Order: sequence, then C-alpha cells, then structure tokens
Amino acid sequence: MFRRLILENWMAVFTLTAFVTALSVYVSIAWGALRMTPVQRERFARLPLED
Repeated sequence: MFRRLILENWMAVFTLTAFVTALSVYVSIAWGALRMTPVQRERFARLPLED
C-alpha cells in the first residue's frame, strides 16, 4: 500500500517542524507545572470543587 507513496526529502521538514512544535508545547507546559509554588498547586487542586 505504501509502495506507491513517494516521499521527498523536503517533506521531512514538515514532519520535523510538527514534532518540534508539539515537543516545545509539552515541555513548556511541564516546565510551568514544575515551577508552580505550593500555594498555586493547592489552588489548582481545589479548583474543580470550588463554587
């Protein structure tokens, strides 16, 4: 099925760009979560249960 799929070298740029973009989003979210103060963590832990 994939034998007819012709991949060019320049198409790898799009794949690499998408991977780097997704990786940077996940890393920035994780970095922000790791740098939270205990007060912020506690507030976010209670957030869904607050009125």
